[in-house]
Amino acid sequence: MSALLFLLSSHLLFAGQSRLPIKLEAEDAELMGPTISKTRTGYSGSGYITGFTKEGDAATLRTKATGGIYEVKIRYCAPGGPKGFGLRVNGSEISGMFPATGDKFNTIIAGKIELKSGSNIIEIEKGWGYFDVDFIELVPTQIQQDLCKVPQALVDSQSTQATKNLFKRLSASYGQRTLSGQYDINDTSYIEQTAGVTPAIFGSDFMDYSPSRVEHGSNTKDITERVIKRAKLGQIITMSWHWNAPTDLIDKKIKDAAGKEIDASWYKGFYTNATTFDLAQALADPKTERYKLLIRDIDAIAIQLKKFSDAGVPVLWRPLHEAEGGWFWWGAKGPQPFVQLWHILYDRLTKHHQLHNLIWVFTVGSNPAWYPGDNYVDVLGVDAYPSDHSDPLSGIWEDLKRQFNGKKLLSLTEFGGVPDAPKMHRFGVDWSYFVSWPGQVKAPSTSVSTLKRIYQDKSVINKR
Repeated sequence: MSALLFLLSSHLLFAGQSRLPIKLEAEDAELMGPTISKTRTGYSGSGYITGFTKEGDAATLRTKATGGIYEVKIRYCAPGGPKGFGLRVNGSEISGMFPATGDKFNTIIAGKIELKSGSNIIEIEKGWGYFDVDFIELVPTQIQQDLCKVPQALVDSQSTQATKNLFKRLSASYGQRTLSGQYDINDTSYIEQTAGVTPAIFGSDFMDYSPSRVEHGSNTKDITERVIKRAKLGQIITMSWHWNAPTDLIDKKIKDAAGKEIDASWYKGFYTNATTFDLAQALADPKTERYKLLIRDIDAIAIQLKKFSDAGVPVLWRPLHEAEGGWFWWGAKGPQPFVQLWHILYDRLTKHHQLHNLIWVFTVGSNPAWYPGDNYVDVLGVDAYPSDHSDPLSGIWEDLKRQFNGKKLLSLTEFGGVPDAPKMHRFGVDWSYFVSWPGQVKAPSTSVSTLKRIYQDKSVINKR
């Protein structure tokens, strides 16, 4: 994201004074690129800021405050669709998304920040750009432990006792401590050697078991058997599936509409831009060959999942992830075909293949139309790659909690780096568990001291 500095202006709260809300009008800023406008109606003060379109655009203000945690409210306008943004507070960033507003202003709760006593600098980064800002309000808040217990019954009424026990374990610590997790054996070994502990959760992927990859000679490297060994050593297992499209792989270098070269080789076949497979068309008629290929692929993964079942290993099962982003073919045709595919996958695995060792984990986005439904999901997961790994993701957390508190466990199913779980808990962000994606737990992404501090903190649960 390009830096649009939004440094907040002079607001004096004397030392020892009770914390009070701070309202900062954007038009009072020192502007470097953006301009003040009065074209839209409904703004407060004497105008609003617009023109966040170029690298380096900035508006600068500062504020003095009494130290503590504040809730951030931003009044904004996001025409033409949602806009991503970043809010940096004294150098620490939180990420967020402005929902589309059309031509009107709306106010969003962007999350929580921590101000220090004295001078503070806040920066809103350009993100996707093309949004307007009317004002920011900082409201003193207290962290409340208001998570409701979730129902203990899994969506699969025939779940094995081991699967039920795992869910009870996740539920018992929910809201109090967070289970640690890591994809990939090499990164897991690094954590063991560096932090002196083993992550509670081990993650892997069924990608190379996809039939269209096997047809091209992919080597599964006995992934299933290796992961089962990790389970026998005491780790909880989570499995993803980068599902290579069943057919219609492009399998060559191509150029997109802008002339940029794209590697659409067969091994990239889970990406939308590497296949012409049309999910909506395949689902339209169960008698077609492409529909049958979908079932063939599901059956191939069922063989692997049955190995876990036979070994008595429950699985945090995270298929069809990040569909709303559209970059994977299972999300390329919109929410309706995706939800239909999720239901087919669920029914095929639980009813046809009688696999009852699965806890169904759905990667949630911002649009509820993608949600498969309460009867098909046990855990909601967020995949996050913030530029600042210490971002507590409080805005995302609060939004999901408003929707699913007392209904579903909330988890951090993919994170680019090691999330600062101790800081998250200070902000009242109490993910059930986190799982870091491979390749980002070492320096420079994560320092040794940070890795040790997080993994050895009392708020984090490692392998027993």
